[in-house]
Parts: sequence; structure tokens; C-alpha cells
Amino acid sequence: MANVNLSIGLAETAEDIDAVKSIFLQYLDFIEDFLCQPLDFQGTEKEFSTFPAVYDFLLLAKLDSEPVAACGVKAFKPEIAELKRLFALPGGRGHGLGEKLTIASLEESRSRGFKEMYLDTDPGLTHAVAIYEKLGFTDIPRYYENPMGCSRYMKISL
Repeated sequence: MANVNLSIGLAETAEDIDAVKSIFLQYLDFIEDFLCQPLDFQGTEKEFSTFPAVYDFLLLAKLDSEPVAACGVKAFKPEIAELKRLFALPGGRGHGLGEKLTIASLEESRSRGFKEMYLDTDPGLTHAVAIYEKLGFTDIPRYYENPMGCSRYMKISL
């Protein structure tokens, strides 16, 4: 594989925020197909009509200046961050971006005063689950109303 220029940073410019929104919308298409169920119960219509208002910060990964992966973090409670919408486009896969974005989200959340990070995932997303387990996330009880019975809820101390 040829050398690539990889960068991960806060999405702060309008162009980067638009890139994150595009990646998140592609994530929604992917996950709704994977789960065979819409995620409307998460308030996605409002989330994307006011994007990025619900997020404390967005992270964007680029390969050779092309946006290829992203995630968002929002406050669940004053000292608890929630990791949302971590996704790598097909062109960004194979570079460890899921783990790198998760680590960057943990570091940024810690620097902003959060004490814990929560997330939810589907057990069938084995690659994502393996990353979270490797980084030290542990199972917790369901922390929000979710009609899908198979979700896995996890947290890590920051």
C-alpha cells in the first residue's frame, strides 16, 4: 500500500462540517440497511435539520485531504459524553480509523472535562465492538429509550 497522508482533527470549517454531515448520512443509510429498521427514534430528522447543533464536537478523518471517516460527541449528562455515528467510508477502511477516531474522541472529551463516555452499538458490528472492548469500554445497562432490543450499551472512564 502506498503511503497516505492521514489526518484527524476537529471539524470546524463549514466545508469540514458538511463533510461530516455527508459521512453521517451515509452511516444512517448503512446502519438502517444493516438493522432493517430506521433510527427515527433517535431524533435524526431534528439532528440533521439543525446539524451540527446537538454535538459538542465533531471529528473528521482525511486520507490525502479527502474526508473518509467521522464521529460526533455530545453531552449525555454534564460529565458524561456520548460517542455517536462513528463511521468510515469504504475508501477509508483498512487504516485503523475507527480506533484512531475513538481514541481522539476520548482525548478531546477528557480535555473538555467529561469523566465518562457512553456509546451504544449493535453486537453484529463485530469490528466496532472489538475496538471498543480493546480500548476498555465495558457493558452497562440501557441508558436511553431504544425500541431495538439487541443494542449493546458501553462506557469507559476518562
